[in-house]
Formats: sequence, structure tokens, C-alpha cells
Amino acid sequence: MKTVLTPYRHILNYISGGLVLILLSTLHIKAQNFDPKNKELLNDITFIASVDKFENHNAWNRLIRKLESKSKADNEYFLEYLFYKTHQKLLKEYKKGTTFNNLLETGDYDCVSASITYSILLKYFDITHKIIETDYHVFIIAEIGEQEYVLETTDPGNGWISDEEEVQDFKKDFLPDTNSALMNQQQSVGANSYGQPNSKTIYKEISLRQLSALQYFNQGLIAIHNQDYRLATRRLQQALNLYNSERINTVFKIVAQ
Repeated sequence: MKTVLTPYRHILNYISGGLVLILLSTLHIKAQNFDPKNKELLNDITFIASVDKFENHNAWNRLIRKLESKSKADNEYFLEYLFYKTHQKLLKEYKKGTTFNNLLETGDYDCVSASITYSILLKYFDITHKIIETDYHVFIIAEIGEQEYVLETTDPGNGWISDEEEVQDFKKDFLPDTNSALMNQQQSVGANSYGQPNSKTIYKEISLRQLSALQYFNQGLIAIHNQDYRLATRRLQQALNLYNSERINTVFKIVAQ
């Protein structure tokens, strides 16, 4: 028997087909929100969070689109805009020991997870920068030509430092002290003692992957504080797998005995 389509069924079929196209188009657009061309960045992300987390994170993708709309502006203006807009859209409340995954879920951050956020964005927009690890803190130095800019990621109000003299003064606060006592190996990165260091023995540039390892190091120290030595050993081993540093090794050997 031949099926005769009523005018209404023609309309329904047309609408259904249109909806499928719209949905497919929407999915395609969503998947393209976070689309790094930098292969090194894509490789690093696999050690931090799944690409799906970025593609499906509304606030992250809104931020990317906001930044892309300003990316052709003056370089210094864009870098400053990126600093403040990221705090405004993603970073909500400082909380010691917060991982990058926690940051995406809640907006809580510390110096490690916030610096991961900024380093990913800076790499995404091909902005040269250094991640600086110290005994108890992490921050970012971005570079435009010969000029350096500090991104103090835990300070939403005054963390953008562009004045050359202020940049040098900021760095001096963290440079190793030759008269310092031995490093406090169990000082977590991003501890509350920021600004009143117990020691100054570390000042070095690290990679994004090594920065992600410091998340596990901090979690390991928190587990030690909670006397959960099995979890501490696991977290410290995860840290060592990404970053075989002296301080992580030292604490791991003590806990794993």
C-alpha cells in the first residue's frame, strides 16, 4: 500500500531533519571551542585532564571565545586582559591543595592549579612564558619581546605586574638565599607561609608537566598530615612519575620506608 504523507507529516519530517542538522552543527561547534594547535600542549593535557573536560566545560569555552575575540589586540593589553578575565571567569576562591580538576569543577584554586590554568592558556595563544618553582610557591613570568611580566596567579587584584622594576623586585623575593638553612622538604607548594618563607633554596623553571606533578606532591603531604601513608605513597609516586625532583624524592623515600 502506498503511504500518503499529509502536509503535516511533510512539515514534521522537514523540522526533524532540520533539528538533526542543528544538533550536529552545535556538537561540531562545541568540539571546536578548545582546539589547541600546539601538539606539545595536547600531550601535556593528557597528564592533567582529558580533552573532553575542556570541550565540555562551559565556563572554560566561554573564556576561550572571549580571549579569542581580543587576541588580535596589542600584545601587552591582551596579556593583561587574559590575566584578569581568567580570574573573573574561572578562579573563584583560594583553597590550599586544590587540583586542576577541582578547579574546573568548583572554581577553587591554589598557586599550582591556577598556574596550570594560565600556562595552558598562554600555550594555547602561543605566548612565551616560564613557570617558576620556588620552595613554597609557583608563579609565571610571561615574555613579550625583551620585556617580562609577572602573573601572580593567586592575587586577582594585584597579580598582574608589568613595571620592569616591580618585576625584578618580585623575583628577588624568591631568589635563593645563600645563607638559608636546608630546604624544608615538607613545605607544600602554595603553603600559607607565602610571603614569609622558611627557606629560599629553589628557583627554577619547570615544564607544565612538572607543574602538574606538584599537585600530587601537595596531595601527598596532605595525606601525610592525615596519617594516611598508603595514599601519601601513591600520590608521591604519581608525582615522581612526572617530575623526579630532589624534594619529591626525599619525601617519598621517607614515607615509603
